[in-house]
Amino acid sequence: MRRLLSALALFGLLLGAMSPVVLVAQTRGEGSVKYWIFLRDKESGAAKAGLADVVSISDRALQRRARRGDRNSAYLDRPVSDEYLSRLLSSGIRTIHQSRWLNAVSAFLSPEQVDEARDLPFVSEIRPVGRTRIETLTEERISSPVFSPGRRLNYGASEGQLQLVNAITNLEQGINGAGVRLGIIDTGLGDLSHPALATMIAEGRLIESRDFTRLDDDGSRHALSVLSVAAGFTEGQLIGPAYGAEVLHARTEYTPTETNREEDNLVVAIEWMESEGVDVVNISLGYSVFDDGENSYTYADMNGRTTVTSQAVATAAGLGVVVVASAGNEGDCPPGTCWYYITAPADADTVITVGATDSMGNRAVFSSHGPTADGRIKPDISAQGLSVTVAASNGGFVNTGAGTSFSSPMVAGIVAQILQVNPNLTPLEVRNLIRRTARQPGGDAPDPVTFPNNDLGWGIIDAGAAVSEATSIAPDLDLPSQIEVRGPYPNPASEIVTFDVRTRTAIAAIHLEVYDLLGRRVAGTAGNTGNGWSARLRLSTTRLAPGLYLYRIRSADRAVSGTFAVIK
Repeated sequence: MRRLLSALALFGLLLGAMSPVVLVAQTRGEGSVKYWIFLRDKESGAAKAGLADVVSISDRALQRRARRGDRNSAYLDRPVSDEYLSRLLSSGIRTIHQSRWLNAVSAFLSPEQVDEARDLPFVSEIRPVGRTRIETLTEERISSPVFSPGRRLNYGASEGQLQLVNAITNLEQGINGAGVRLGIIDTGLGDLSHPALATMIAEGRLIESRDFTRLDDDGSRHALSVLSVAAGFTEGQLIGPAYGAEVLHARTEYTPTETNREEDNLVVAIEWMESEGVDVVNISLGYSVFDDGENSYTYADMNGRTTVTSQAVATAAGLGVVVVASAGNEGDCPPGTCWYYITAPADADTVITVGATDSMGNRAVFSSHGPTADGRIKPDISAQGLSVTVAASNGGFVNTGAGTSFSSPMVAGIVAQILQVNPNLTPLEVRNLIRRTARQPGGDAPDPVTFPNNDLGWGIIDAGAAVSEATSIAPDLDLPSQIEVRGPYPNPASEIVTFDVRTRTAIAAIHLEVYDLLGRRVAGTAGNTGNGWSARLRLSTTRLAPGLYLYRIRSADRAVSGTFAVIK
C-alpha cells in the first residue's frame, strides 16, 4: 500500500512548477516489475582516462559539507557509469532513474530480464522497488481565527500548535529559519498563488520546484499543507516556525495508482536537494505494505539498512543534511493486527523520526510505534499531529490536518531555527540536542523511567530550549576552523583508509570512530599529534563489508564527521 502519512483532503490542479519538466511515460511490458539494479563500480570511459566525471555540486552544498559533513565525497559525486548504462540499453533495459549514491538504476524488468541482468558482470544485486499510500479526511474551512493582541505577530489558529512546541518565543526574537535551506519531498504543490506562500515567493525564497514523477498532475496538494506547517506565513491564519527559510520542493508521489514508482523518485530527489545545498529535508512519506502484486516490506526490514530510502537519507546525513521523517499513521491497533510500527525511511538511525500528539501533548492514537526491527527506540521526538492548522487547496486554511505528516514539518521548521543560530551542528548533534531538551506532556522534563519510549520518543520537542542550547554552544563548535581533515583517501577504500588531521590549537589525542548506517560503531583508532598540531590516522578496512560508512574524528571537545565507501 502507498502510505503518504497524513489524513487531509487533497484538492485542485497543479498549474505549473517553477521549472519546466518533460513528462515521459513510464511504460512497462506485460508481467514486468520495477527493480533497482545495483552496479559493482563506477568505471566508465572518462574514469579510465583519468577525466573528471563528477556531477555539479553547488558552492552552497560544498560549504555545508565543509561545515558539518563530508568534504571528501568524490566517489558519491561521480555519476553512474555511462558505459554500463549503454550496455543495459543494448540488453533492452531502459532505465528510469539513476542514483549516484546507491550506484544503482531503476527499471521495469520482466522475469526474463531479471535473469539476464543478474548475469551481467557489472551488476551486483537486483532488488524490487517499494512504495507508499495516501489517506484523506474531509476539508473544513476555518471560520474564526484566534487573534493574539499584544504580540508582534498574529499566529491565528496556528498559535496552539506553535505553543505546544514552545516555538513562539523564538519567532518573537526573529529566529525564523532565515539563511537555512529547507527541502520538502512530497506530492505537487498546486497553485503557487496560495496566500501561505505569498511572502516566500515575493522574496524569491521558493528556490525551485521539480517533478521527479514524469507523470501528469494528480491533483494531490499534500505538499502544500506540509510546507505551510513548516514555513507558511499568513498573519491571522497560519505561521510556520521557519517562515524565513529558503525552500526546495520535489514532487515524488503519484497518488491515484498503487504502482511501485515513488521510492526511487525519493532517492534521486534527495540527491538533487543535497547537491543544491539543502540544510534540512522533511519527508512526510513512508514505505511498508503495498498492494497485491507489488513488493511489500516486512517489519524485519525496518532496521535502517534494508530499504534504499533509508540508505539514501543516511548518506544525506553523512553529507551534513538533517533529515526529518514522519513516523507513520499505523499505530491504532494491537501489534500483529495491522502494520503498527514506523515505516521507512523513518527507521534510519540518523533520521529524526517524528511521532504525533493531540493539542494537549498526548499521543495521537494513529501515531506509529517503535522500536526498529533491530531494537532502537523510535520515534525520536513528537509534535502536534491532530487538529493541525494547514493551508488547503482551495486557497484557504483548515484546522483538521491529522497525521504524522504534519508533526514532522513542525520539527523540520524548528531544526531550521536551530541551524540558523548554530549552522555548525552535525545531523547527529541536532538529533541529540532535540532529544535532551524535549519535554513531557504537560511541560515537565522527561522522566527517565518512562522516557524515552516507543510512543513519543524522548518527548515533545521544545523549540525554545533547543535553540537556547544551540546558541550557547555555538562558539565551541566552529569545527572546520579548529580541526582540518585531509581525507579520507583513497575513497572508496579497499584495504586502508587514511586521514591527515591538522589542528589550530595544541591537541594531544585524536580519535577516529567509524559507524555503519545503523549507527553502530564498527571500527576505530586513535593517534597522538606528537607536536600537538598534526596527526595521521590509518584504518584497515579489510574486515568491513562493502558499503557506505560514517566517520567521526574528534578531540576532547571538537569533532568533524563525514562518509567514506568500502569496496572489495
